Amino acid sequence: MIKLRVPAVNSANLERINPLLLPLPWIVVGVLVVAFATMKYSSTEDTDTPEQAAIKIFPQTYLTEVEIRQYDENGALHYQMNSPLIRSFQVKETASTEDYSLFQTPVFLLSNDPKKPSWHVTAQEGRLDGNDEWFTLKQDVVARQTSEKQVETTFNTEELRLNARDQFAETGKAVTMRAAKSEITAIGMRAEMKREHIELLSHVKGTYEP
Repeated sequence: MIKLRVPAVNSANLERINPLLLPLPWIVVGVLVVAFATMKYSSTEDTDTPEQAAIKIFPQTYLTEVEIRQYDENGALHYQMNSPLIRSFQVKETASTEDYSLFQTPVFLLSNDPKKPSWHVTAQEGRLDGNDEWFTLKQDVVARQTSEKQVETTFNTEELRLNARDQFAETGKAVTMRAAKSEITAIGMRAEMKREHIELLSHVKGTYEP
């Protein structure tokens, strides 16, 4: 708290004091003027036009019951993605790499070899950025593969970055991996699904039931 010490003024001298010469009121007025001008300038800078606000709020495209398939050079299915709803947003007035799409409950099927089991990846939410390479999956993300011997391998996490084209996934979040009678927990993971290679990064702990 700033304390101001004002000397006592004799009532007889009040008539000879010019109020314009008193510094405190004019300092306060000056501060208020500067603050008002700064607030007005800031609000002007942050205010979007109606067109810009609409671009940020409303999707540019709105698709339902979507199925996307990509095939390799031999005509075999490389990956498939299904979603009941996709909303694509254009951040600026023209298309840019900042644009993104939101996917509702996406389901991925990743296949590298028709003779080998595929990976199934599900999540509650998905986002694809403007570069069209990386999906960011969130909320109850589950990846599952069943081998030829009907042994299922799964891993669960709350957030996963997925490159469906390269069949590569990674996360820095907590992961729980289950296979046969074993369960392993860790923080962080990288998975090369086409090579069936999974790397757990840190704080790895495991249990096994004989």
